[in-house]
Amino acid sequence: MSEIQTASAGPVRRGANAFFLASGVAQVSALLRYVVMARLLGPEQLGLAATLVVMAAFFDLISDTGSDRFLIQDREGDTAEVQRLVHLVYIGRGVATAAGLAIFAWPIAAAYGTPQLAGGLALLGVSRLILGFLHLDLRRNQRHLDFRAEAVALISSELTGLFATALAAYLTHNFTAILYGLTARALVMVAVSHLRSNRPYQVGYSREHASRLTRFAGPLMLNGLLLFFATQGDRALVGHQLGLVTLGRYSAILLLVLYPVATITRYTQAMYLPVLAQNRDDPAERMRVADVMGGQVLMLALILSAGFALVAPTAVKFLYGAKFSESALTVGLIGILQTSRFLQVYPTVVALSAGRSVGPLAVNTTRLFAYPAAFVCGLVLAGLPGVMAGFVFGELLAQSVGLILLNKVFQKPLFSGFDRIVMFMTGSAAILGAIWVFQHDGILPRVAMALAVVGLIGWMAYRERRAIRETVLLARRVADGMSGKLRGP
Repeated sequence: MSEIQTASAGPVRRGANAFFLASGVAQVSALLRYVVMARLLGPEQLGLAATLVVMAAFFDLISDTGSDRFLIQDREGDTAEVQRLVHLVYIGRGVATAAGLAIFAWPIAAAYGTPQLAGGLALLGVSRLILGFLHLDLRRNQRHLDFRAEAVALISSELTGLFATALAAYLTHNFTAILYGLTARALVMVAVSHLRSNRPYQVGYSREHASRLTRFAGPLMLNGLLLFFATQGDRALVGHQLGLVTLGRYSAILLLVLYPVATITRYTQAMYLPVLAQNRDDPAERMRVADVMGGQVLMLALILSAGFALVAPTAVKFLYGAKFSESALTVGLIGILQTSRFLQVYPTVVALSAGRSVGPLAVNTTRLFAYPAAFVCGLVLAGLPGVMAGFVFGELLAQSVGLILLNKVFQKPLFSGFDRIVMFMTGSAAILGAIWVFQHDGILPRVAMALAVVGLIGWMAYRERRAIRETVLLARRVADGMSGKLRGP
């Protein structure tokens, strides 16, 4: 059977279900790490652990060359020469990140007014150094839609990290428990990547390929800095301005939606990037696939927002305890912020599939407008809900810029697809309206809200009928494949 079947049958993905399961295991494990630490350590120590995670994200993002994605996107990415070069870049990234964390540990701790952070930040570099020796066959194989190796690496490393964090939290009752978990996770991830590799691990430099990788990576490294402020800036701002206890409480709620969104983001990127890249010479098919992806991303974003608003207020009390609670409106806004960030996966992946790494740079530059918006909304709406609303505004503005850039690439009308942004805004308003309505008495507002939701669902079903049809076909193929495995030969 060929790697890629007809459009109606869809591409053959080996280990796609396992990869989706592994992504889910990874995010559930990460969430459980926070649940364990919240129960054993309390909000302040959890705030310190969250600060370590934020700083790890900062150094990871500013050192991200995108070289693992270069293996998938580039025409020569399957060659041993390119892979040797990428391994060399990965080692350099690990060394630079570890050194950066050690050098800036004290200044960062001083900025937060918590000297005990310094040692933790320095030790955080150990896990980043270990990850520099990852065998990237597990990414290269995704060129051929083979996700099995990364699925095994994710499951084994995340479960190990969860166990190590839980044990360390129980024994130390200290925020440094997160360091034991991250280090154990990195060790297992690297070990499994080597055990599951097809090629021997080699490192080398190639001037020919380095120039091409540099052109691809340059915008992404600057983009990483912008991406930190766009996706982690809210936690950094809360921790610096409102204190570690508030950061611990905010992070605990945030992670209940962050991890499901991260699971679906990882899966969406992995499934669509190679397919879009393979259709680089077929603009019509690439446009069709991109349109289906855009519809699926929108529907998933609204479903996740609604589900989080419904479940999270109760889940927070059950998982963390009453001391981590916030108002239902604030919880709903936190969910909408994260799903608005999920929308960015569409323009980002489509741009990268065409080798246009400048596109994500422009999108993330626009996301910085969230900061003045958050400041103004924080004054007008008072406190955390206003800050969340400002960040949502920045995300939707960036989504608009991303769509305009894609429309130029595909030579479509400049504002094509903007109705999806309007649909997301309408759906988000309906979710917040439903929270308010069901906190107050009155049958008429509830009936009106129910009718509005029905109308919104009808609009979405009509607008995204192609994406719905493709999703149903995919679900049928997955179900048929699973039933065939159950029946056996």
